[in-house]
Amino acid sequence: MNSFDEGPAGGNVPENGPVLVVPSSRHKLGKLELWRNRLFLLEFIFVCLFVGIILIVGPWTSFWTSNSLLANHPQVQAFLSYDFVRGLISGLGLVDLWMAVTELSRYRENQD
Repeated sequence: MNSFDEGPAGGNVPENGPVLVVPSSRHKLGKLELWRNRLFLLEFIFVCLFVGIILIVGPWTSFWTSNSLLANHPQVQAFLSYDFVRGLISGLGLVDLWMAVTELSRYRENQD
């Protein structure tokens, strides 16, 4: 046994004393603000998923190389047909998908 087992001053523990009250950092959200947050999250996730899928799949389709927008720019068309450029664009798509999944898993609502 040591002296810390008995409490302060040999077991004399005050029954009534000052109490430290820490205010809650959570604040209640109004219904309008709560639904606004939900809709923003839903829109953000939808856009991230949509853009991410397009960026992953798009560079590997025939539309990427035989594009009428790039017909007058053969150097740009040749640069965009390199595999490392396609992989870079697909990597950005993966980052976009990762952002959507992260935001979805991180979202929490106050249950107050």
